Amino acid sequence: MLKKLLVVALLALPICVSAQELKFATVNLQAIFQVMPETAAATVALQDKQKKYENELSKMAEELQTKYAAITEQKDSLPENILNARLAELQEIEQRTENFRRMAAEDIQAEQEKLMAPIQEKLMAAVKEVGTEGNYVYVLDETGVVFKGTMTEDITPKVKTKLGIQ
Repeated sequence: MLKKLLVVALLALPICVSAQELKFATVNLQAIFQVMPETAAATVALQDKQKKYENELSKMAEELQTKYAAITEQKDSLPENILNARLAELQEIEQRTENFRRMAAEDIQAEQEKLMAPIQEKLMAAVKEVGTEGNYVYVLDETGVVFKGTMTEDITPKVKTKLGIQ
């Protein structure tokens, strides 16, 4: 008896599910992310940091170029030991510059992740709220959707409103 009841319930389940209206939505996360005020502020902070690193790298490249020019100019008149010492110094400056360039790129990447993570979290929270309020089964990012039918609602304006963006 219990088995028959279970079988009937399982057979009726698809009918019950199909009777409900399944709602799907899309949202353009990138478009919203780009117009959020927090994104602009974070971008300015990142650009400032990057400019400082670029200035320092410029100074290091200038030092390298100056020393290289001096060695090139004097290479015929210098004893071999002094020339080798200066060439070793030049290689050390090149290595230091390359290490600094790598460290700067890593630091900028880490700063970008640190600044952008809270903004992305805020955006996803707003999408989740709109999705919950609208009783959507799925909310998909528009940039990854291959086809968007007429039964799908674009909730980008609702998410912007939730975030206070025009």
